[in-house]
Amino acid sequence: MIIEKKYSGITVPVVTPVLADETVDEQGYRRFIQYMLDNGIHGIFSCGTLGETMALTQAERDRAIRIAADACKGKAKVFAGVMDTSTKRVIENIKRIADCGCDAAVITPVFYDRHTSQGEIIRLFEDVAKETNIDLIAYNIPSFVIEKIEPATVMELAKIDAVKGYKDSAANFNDTVKVCNALSDDPEFSVLNGTPLQYIPSALLGSDGCVPSMASMFPKLFVEAYEATKRGDVQELRKFNKLICLAGSIYGAAKNGTAAVKYAVSTLGFFNERIIRPQDGISAEERAKIDKQIAICLETFKAEGLESIV
Repeated sequence: MIIEKKYSGITVPVVTPVLADETVDEQGYRRFIQYMLDNGIHGIFSCGTLGETMALTQAERDRAIRIAADACKGKAKVFAGVMDTSTKRVIENIKRIADCGCDAAVITPVFYDRHTSQGEIIRLFEDVAKETNIDLIAYNIPSFVIEKIEPATVMELAKIDAVKGYKDSAANFNDTVKVCNALSDDPEFSVLNGTPLQYIPSALLGSDGCVPSMASMFPKLFVEAYEATKRGDVQELRKFNKLICLAGSIYGAAKNGTAAVKYAVSTLGFFNERIIRPQDGISAEERAKIDKQIAICLETFKAEGLESIV
């Protein structure tokens, strides 16, 4: 039996649109979030990796989170990216946005540090839980923070009352299997896959949802894929797996995945494709490649009888 948990379904790691001075484009951000809500998504992850959280100034990061919380107003869960380089900095990040109405704070292992043990990660969450009242989500993304959260560590974090979930972006399916086997039946703890290519297989093992970058472009595709996981139709899930992989080709169409997603979503007319300096934007060649991939996706979705997802 599938357990509907507090944090489940499709949580979109939204890009952060910015103006020429690199402040948050509030109007564009609100239109973009409304598009997500209109298409049935279950959560918004503001200021995650795709949201350029560490490229924003602290004030603009806080502002983006506040805008997202206000835009959702209970219509979807709001995850706030508060990751940082020390325990105290993470606690301060949470306290600055604690009154804004977001549902959970997302924390990676600290970065720009010399890691020596998994115990550091456990202490981080224990200490944050003592100083704040918000739900905590552990975010495993070693490609950005170097240190990986081992499956055994996830199991220890799940024992901390405030830690309500785990976002798995490590792309190590053996570890995903171990976490799902251990925790998918825990009604108080959510396992969310952050590697969309592994979402459908992980859902069959009991993961509670996905945090997919390309849901920014095709939210309803992922919402319908989630509904299919609840029905458990294997043939249907195989179809959605192929479509999700196809959508992911847009992310890989430029050397900067964030720039690729920002450009793709900008074609919907919500905001400018601007990327925060000094990152590379996309070239004319990459732009043409993304345009082509978007067209292929739309044609394929239509051929599969899924015109309603775009």
